[in-house]
Amino acid sequence: MALFKNLKKAFENKEEATTLKLTVKTQELPEELSALQNLDTLYIQSKTLNTLPDWICEFPKLRVLYINCSELSDLNAKIFNLPSLEVLNLSACSFSSIKIPISVVAPLKELNLGKNKLIEFPYNLSACSHLDTLYLADNGISMITQELLDLKKLKRLNLDRNQLSVLPDFIEKLTSVNVLSIDGNNFSSEEKERIQEKYNIWFTPL
Repeated sequence: MALFKNLKKAFENKEEATTLKLTVKTQELPEELSALQNLDTLYIQSKTLNTLPDWICEFPKLRVLYINCSELSDLNAKIFNLPSLEVLNLSACSFSSIKIPISVVAPLKELNLGKNKLIEFPYNLSACSHLDTLYLADNGISMITQELLDLKKLKRLNLDRNQLSVLPDFIEKLTSVNVLSIDGNNFSSEEKERIQEKYNIWFTPL
């Protein structure tokens, strides 16, 4: 088991290459990457990558996937078919919407979509039934979806620095959630007082 920072070294040690940190300087991922079938953790960082190939779902052991690419605005839904994926970090990309497939193969526990351009929650979020951590900070979301009620294992929800103006009453039904962060939104003073009194949630002073 070893960490590599370039493909050449990883190819020389295919069996040992379990973690790869890759900086991509092209618009597409190099297809030879798919040969590294023992990958457990993959970090992809790029200022030019703008597409994800279908073979992205062909890593049988991949458990953690970080894709931080500022030009990536369309997500290949096949990423949710990775059979071992537990952590998916898509922060600092350019997604304005996310459509999750109706059937999700990945046993996803953590989803990070912070620092994107989202104006609403991911579509069909309830398909990620194993989710316990959802990070949506630094977007433009103005409404909380009731679909959260279907995520029975959700424990941590971060909605800091969005465009929320009201915290809906159904939030109290999220009994599994023990960490809810909503700092930096558009709550009025009156709404902040209501939230503090009803839910015992306090805001960080500016």
